[in-house]
Amino acid sequence: MEFTPFMFAIMALSFVCISYFMGMMIHASFIYEDKKNLKKDSKKAWILSMAAGLGITGWLFYYGYYVNFGRL
Repeated sequence: MEFTPFMFAIMALSFVCISYFMGMMIHASFIYEDKKNLKKDSKKAWILSMAAGLGITGWLFYYGYYVNFGRL
């Protein structure tokens, strides 16, 4: 199995995009549904949401790699 630089670029771009949109979904639910005392433009909530999105997406990518290639 041979990986090309183009494949790595697509994986990195996918990871960044999925992480960002996952963070946006978490931010929307965190601000508008759960925490009424946080402001819409709270930098703390934004950073926490993006970190959570990064963590969830990182786990998904790691688990997908493990399931497909980890047991060879």
